[in-house]
Amino acid sequence: MTAPIIVSYQNWLKSKSYSEATIRNYLADLKKYFLFTNSNVDQVTDKIFDQDNLSSYFQNINQDSNYKRFLASLSKFFQFALDQHLISVNPFSKALKVEPEIDLEDVIKLYQQQLETKNFSLSTIRNYINDIHQFINWAQNESRPVKEDVTK
Repeated sequence: MTAPIIVSYQNWLKSKSYSEATIRNYLADLKKYFLFTNSNVDQVTDKIFDQDNLSSYFQNINQDSNYKRFLASLSKFFQFALDQHLISVNPFSKALKVEPEIDLEDVIKLYQQQLETKNFSLSTIRNYINDIHQFINWAQNESRPVKEDVTK
Protein backbone atom coordinates (compact mmCIF):
# COMPACT_ATOMS: atom_id res chain seq x y z
CA MET A 1 0.00 0.00 0.00
CA THR A 2 1.31 3.44 -0.92
CA ALA A 3 1.31 6.30 1.59
CA PRO A 4 -1.31 9.04 1.15
CA ILE A 5 1.28 11.79 0.65
CA ILE A 6 2.99 9.74 -2.08
CA VAL A 7 -0.34 9.11 -3.82
CA SER A 8 -1.27 12.79 -3.56
CA TYR A 9 2.14 13.84 -4.91
CA GLN A 10 1.85 11.30 -7.74
CA ASN A 11 -1.61 12.63 -8.66
CA TRP A 12 -0.33 16.19 -8.51
CA LEU A 13 2.51 15.32 -10.90
CA LYS A 14 0.04 13.63 -13.25
CA SER A 15 -2.15 16.73 -13.20
CA LYS A 16 0.92 18.69 -14.33
CA SER A 17 1.33 16.28 -17.29
CA TYR A 18 4.63 14.74 -16.22
CA SER A 19 5.58 11.54 -18.02
CA GLU A 20 5.25 8.19 -16.24
CA ALA A 21 9.06 7.81 -16.24
CA THR A 22 9.55 11.21 -14.65
CA ILE A 23 6.88 10.49 -12.04
CA ARG A 24 8.48 7.13 -11.24
CA ASN A 25 11.91 8.77 -10.83
CA TYR A 26 10.55 11.65 -8.74
CA LEU A 27 8.77 9.25 -6.39
CA ALA A 28 11.87 7.07 -6.03
CA ASP A 29 13.96 10.17 -5.30
CA LEU A 30 11.45 11.36 -2.73
CA LYS A 31 11.50 7.99 -0.97
CA LYS A 32 15.32 8.21 -0.80
CA TYR A 33 15.02 11.61 0.85
CA PHE A 34 12.46 10.26 3.34
CA LEU A 35 14.89 7.45 4.19
CA PHE A 36 17.70 9.96 4.65
CA THR A 37 15.59 11.91 7.17
CA ASN A 38 14.49 8.69 8.87
CA SER A 39 10.91 9.70 8.10
CA ASN A 40 8.04 7.32 7.63
CA VAL A 41 6.31 7.98 4.30
CA ASP A 42 3.00 7.25 5.99
CA GLN A 43 3.43 10.21 8.30
CA VAL A 44 4.31 13.75 7.29
CA THR A 45 6.64 15.21 9.91
CA ASP A 46 8.58 18.43 10.34
CA LYS A 47 11.82 16.52 9.67
CA ILE A 48 10.86 16.30 6.01
CA PHE A 49 10.54 20.07 5.70
CA ASP A 50 13.50 20.99 7.90
CA GLN A 51 16.01 23.24 6.13
CA ASP A 52 18.97 21.69 7.96
CA ASN A 53 17.92 18.19 6.88
CA LEU A 54 17.65 19.42 3.32
CA SER A 55 21.08 21.05 3.45
CA SER A 56 22.60 17.85 4.82
CA TYR A 57 20.90 15.83 2.12
CA PHE A 58 22.17 18.14 -0.62
CA GLN A 59 25.71 17.77 0.72
CA ASN A 60 25.24 14.01 0.92
CA ILE A 61 24.12 13.63 -2.70
CA ASN A 62 26.16 16.34 -4.42
CA GLN A 63 28.57 13.83 -5.99
CA ASP A 64 25.82 11.57 -7.31
CA SER A 65 25.45 11.45 -11.10
CA ASN A 66 21.71 12.05 -10.66
CA TYR A 67 22.19 15.11 -8.45
CA LYS A 68 20.32 17.50 -10.75
CA ARG A 69 17.40 15.10 -11.03
CA PHE A 70 17.31 14.73 -7.23
CA LEU A 71 17.15 18.52 -6.95
CA ALA A 72 14.35 18.68 -9.51
CA SER A 73 12.44 15.94 -7.71
CA LEU A 74 12.66 17.63 -4.34
CA SER A 75 11.96 21.05 -5.79
CA LYS A 76 8.71 19.72 -7.25
CA PHE A 77 7.83 17.97 -4.01
CA PHE A 78 8.24 21.17 -2.02
CA GLN A 79 6.20 23.06 -4.59
CA PHE A 80 3.52 20.39 -4.14
CA ALA A 81 3.74 20.81 -0.35
CA LEU A 82 3.19 24.55 -0.75
CA ASP A 83 0.25 24.01 -3.10
CA GLN A 84 -1.31 21.56 -0.65
CA HIS A 85 -0.70 23.90 2.31
CA LEU A 86 1.52 21.35 4.05
CA ILE A 87 4.06 24.16 4.47
CA SER A 88 3.79 27.92 4.32
CA VAL A 89 7.42 28.62 3.38
CA ASN A 90 9.47 26.60 0.95
CA PRO A 91 12.80 25.66 2.61
CA PHE A 92 14.25 24.29 -0.63
CA SER A 93 15.98 27.37 -2.04
CA LYS A 94 17.44 28.46 1.30
CA ALA A 95 18.73 24.95 2.00
CA LEU A 96 20.36 24.81 -1.41
CA LYS A 97 22.36 27.97 -0.80
CA VAL A 98 25.61 27.39 0.94
CA GLU A 99 27.11 30.54 2.31
CA PRO A 100 30.73 30.84 1.24
CA GLU A 101 33.24 31.25 4.00
CA ILE A 102 34.98 34.60 3.83
CA ASP A 103 38.71 34.51 4.30
CA LEU A 104 39.72 37.78 5.90
CA GLU A 105 43.22 37.67 4.47
CA ASP A 106 41.78 37.38 0.95
CA VAL A 107 39.65 40.47 1.55
CA ILE A 108 42.68 42.36 2.86
CA LYS A 109 44.69 41.33 -0.22
CA LEU A 110 41.89 42.58 -2.48
CA TYR A 111 41.86 45.87 -0.59
CA GLN A 112 45.63 46.13 -0.95
CA GLN A 113 45.35 45.52 -4.71
CA GLN A 114 42.69 48.23 -4.92
CA LEU A 115 44.99 50.67 -3.15
CA GLU A 116 47.82 49.75 -5.51
CA THR A 117 45.65 50.34 -8.60
CA LYS A 118 44.82 53.81 -7.21
CA ASN A 119 48.59 54.48 -6.97
CA PHE A 120 48.80 54.87 -3.21
CA SER A 121 52.36 54.92 -1.94
CA LEU A 122 53.81 51.71 -0.53
CA SER A 123 54.17 53.26 2.92
CA THR A 124 50.50 54.37 2.90
CA ILE A 125 49.37 50.90 1.83
CA ARG A 126 51.52 49.32 4.54
CA ASN A 127 50.04 51.68 7.14
CA TYR A 128 46.46 50.99 6.04
CA ILE A 129 46.98 47.23 6.06
CA ASN A 130 48.71 47.42 9.45
CA ASP A 131 45.77 49.46 10.81
CA ILE A 132 43.33 46.84 9.54
CA HIS A 133 45.27 44.03 11.20
CA GLN A 134 45.42 45.97 14.47
CA PHE A 135 41.68 46.57 14.35
CA ILE A 136 40.99 42.88 13.63
CA ASN A 137 43.20 41.83 16.55
CA TRP A 138 41.46 44.33 18.81
CA ALA A 139 37.97 43.17 17.67
CA GLN A 140 38.84 39.52 18.20
CA ASN A 141 40.11 40.25 21.71
CA GLU A 142 37.06 42.39 22.53
CA SER A 143 34.69 39.59 21.56
CA ARG A 144 36.21 37.22 24.11
CA PRO A 145 34.67 37.26 27.57
CA VAL A 146 36.82 38.99 30.14
CA LYS A 147 37.89 36.65 32.93
CA GLU A 148 37.38 38.10 36.35
CA ASP A 149 39.99 37.69 39.00
CA VAL A 150 38.28 35.55 41.61
CA THR A 151 41.26 35.61 43.96
CA LYS A 152 40.39 39.11 45.29
